[in-house]
Amino acid sequence: MKLVSTIHYDEDSDALIVKLSEDHVFLASLPYQPRVADSIVFKKVPKDFKCCDVGGLKSYYEGLRSSIGLEKAIVFLTAANIKRHLYRELPDGSTVIATVGLEPPVCPGSSVDRYSSTVNIVVLANAALSESGLVDLLRTVSEAKTLAMAELLLRCKFRSPGTVSDAIAVGRPARFEGLEHFSGMATSIGGPIALEVYRGLTSFGLELLGLEGYLYNLIGLTLDELLEAAVKVYEVAPIPGLDSKGARERLRTLITEFLKDPNVVSFIIAARELDLHASIGSIPGFNVEDYESDSVKIVADELLATALALYISGFKGLLATYWVERLKEKGLLELKLPVFEDDITSAIIGSAIARLCEGLRG
Repeated sequence: MKLVSTIHYDEDSDALIVKLSEDHVFLASLPYQPRVADSIVFKKVPKDFKCCDVGGLKSYYEGLRSSIGLEKAIVFLTAANIKRHLYRELPDGSTVIATVGLEPPVCPGSSVDRYSSTVNIVVLANAALSESGLVDLLRTVSEAKTLAMAELLLRCKFRSPGTVSDAIAVGRPARFEGLEHFSGMATSIGGPIALEVYRGLTSFGLELLGLEGYLYNLIGLTLDELLEAAVKVYEVAPIPGLDSKGARERLRTLITEFLKDPNVVSFIIAARELDLHASIGSIPGFNVEDYESDSVKIVADELLATALALYISGFKGLLATYWVERLKEKGLLELKLPVFEDDITSAIIGSAIARLCEGLRG
């Protein structure tokens, strides 16, 4: 039996409405949600949405339910595109539904005062979960979501588990007697659900980010910012007959081509991963103080950049990468990036400059 009856976007309320085939018992991370619900509502709100105090939020939920005639609905709020959502139905009938937005990411110690797109997840388990079983499933879904967000390398000082206002609701048919107390990743109930959440959010998130969004997560620069840095390098020793505007367009083509190569992206991911490990001190023998001072005891950043430059543009790319590094030392180029990402960005720029010059000079 399908647990979801219908799912559709309602233009009048600007909401994605999911009607369940029967009542479900729910456990939610959100306040003021019904214990037993017959529907789910993902309500689109502005990016700057703020619903005053806690009492105001309760009134908002109640007003929304009343206006759309769904008094027993679990309500999520998001600035994400609700027309484009994740829907997965497992072989046993369990169902995963999510709306996905990735701004702003949050990580331990970060301070974010804005609420925006949010990852909202509903899991309907076709199993007789007890109260403890629902709690365990909420934990499992949260862990799977965190793993997916880690794969997307959301941009934060440390590894990010998601956005500042992510929310989860898990439920099971009310007709079931709650006998199953465990639904962790190692169980026959939670394991398949966790896998769907993990795989689904990872692939969905990569599609949302696109090439440019993922590049920003990896090196903290947009494609335009990376191009501006490359043009600055080019302007130090321009080629007669090719102005900065022309160079910028050619460099855009080259860098975009680089980023379509999974080998190049693998080098860049390695740099980001190393910065994340170093930022928390999880590289043995290289503590946080060493990292923050860019200690000379670590040369892996330069070796990684060297390997990438050689792969993309050979010895000329390596020389150009060294040149970019010298320009940084002279204060002619300032990127303010973490240790490993800084050097890997030099390799991208240097390799692009080398290929540009080689192409122009035949």
